[in-house]
Amino acid sequence: MELPGFVNVSEVLRSGVYALVYRGEVVYIGQSRAMIVRVYSHRSLARRQAPPWSPIKGVVFDEVHVMPCPVAQLDELEYDLINLYKPRGNTNLKHRLPSTREVTLTTASGVSVTLNAKSTMRIERRI
Repeated sequence: MELPGFVNVSEVLRSGVYALVYRGEVVYIGQSRAMIVRVYSHRSLARRQAPPWSPIKGVVFDEVHVMPCPVAQLDELEYDLINLYKPRGNTNLKHRLPSTREVTLTTASGVSVTLNAKSTMRIERRI
């Protein structure tokens, strides 16, 4: 359905990997099954001290980039993107074993993103 003056962001609100950017630098990469809730949590916790039991970090950011992804591929895609961008806010996943295969995701609009074990990215658009 199209609504005049609105942008359909349904795909972005589902599960995926997100990159938080501050002043042109990727500062944190994470994953979520409910994107808007997780991104809001980072912003909220950046404004006040996070409780010690919270697994979510407060992050200061001025841009959000989202890559929709099936739940089964979240861990591997997140890891590959952390290795590609090496954001300073990610500390826990930097020491995991490297990925051994390629992951290819295709959005509903026909954009295909492929990441491989060397953390290189290939983006294609199908017409």
